[in-house]
Amino acid sequence: MAFKLGTRTLIAGCNRLCPIIQSSVALQVRKQCLPPLTSHLARPMSDFSPSMSESSLPPSIFQPSVVIFDKDGTLVCFHTMWNSWCEALAKRMCAETDTDMSGDVYDLMGYDSDTKKIRMGMLAEKTHPYIKEKVVEMLIKQGFSDWEAKNVLKNTWKDTPENMQIKMTGNLRDLFSRLREKNIKIAICTSDSREGTEEFLERLNLSHLVDMVVCGDDDVSVAKPDPHNAIHICKELNIDLSDAIMVGDTPADTIMGQAANLGLTIGVLTGVGTNEDLTHADVIVNDVSEVVDLISPNADSKDFHSVNVTARGISKIAQRSSFFQTSSSNTVRSNAVTI
Repeated sequence: MAFKLGTRTLIAGCNRLCPIIQSSVALQVRKQCLPPLTSHLARPMSDFSPSMSESSLPPSIFQPSVVIFDKDGTLVCFHTMWNSWCEALAKRMCAETDTDMSGDVYDLMGYDSDTKKIRMGMLAEKTHPYIKEKVVEMLIKQGFSDWEAKNVLKNTWKDTPENMQIKMTGNLRDLFSRLREKNIKIAICTSDSREGTEEFLERLNLSHLVDMVVCGDDDVSVAKPDPHNAIHICKELNIDLSDAIMVGDTPADTIMGQAANLGLTIGVLTGVGTNEDLTHADVIVNDVSEVVDLISPNADSKDFHSVNVTARGISKIAQRSSFFQTSSSNTVRSNAVTI
């Protein structure tokens, strides 16, 4: 179940607040101002709400310390990068075994050769070491010995797509730069190999903008949705879990974010996951551009985004709002007695 909320409502609930004493004072003095009229010259004055100009609500921007991005399906189009890889792997395995096993390879990977799309499944969520184990198991079930199956894998497997095709889901250099300007760190947590991930970063000239990368075949890595990688990233960057956001396109990403108890978990619809698949997210948006607009808006950002908030997200927002209101009231009463 998901609800549509505006950006302002969402961020107000998720905002990680300053110490209570500072917050209680700030609430009484800060003012929420209308955007400059110069940005709305085309609109007549009658279109502006007098209530907005009279509002005393504080600015509501949730600024994390780090954003952890999944890669394939989140930062780049999953299908563009991996559909040709699936077909090439199947072709090599057919030639190596002199057997038509394309259908078996596609089923294992979750690849639809008719639509040229990757479905939710092995390739979308699991690491390469895990997938290679399953390929060997598949070959053994088809009558190959353990040695033969491992030899076939050795002769046919390639971690990185040949002639890697990269289609970004947004202007990543601009989006990452905007986060860095706000002193927000950037991490990538991917099931892809280190080789493929580094090639992606180098080709798009993003390496200097990324603070930390954890890949599926790293010795330190534990496959999603285990929370280990998210916790490890926050520990290495010396950041509280509550100050981190996880962004991804599959249940493996969103479940990892929740299991690690991160401050916010956001699902994006640019990969293989649908709204129904991403119910473990707190918030679901269309793409990473909207993610950055939510947490680091600039002059060109929309002041209002329509986002899907899951039942889990509603609960998290309500819990945080209740904590703030209760704590603030207690602080105000305490200060009044002291004065």
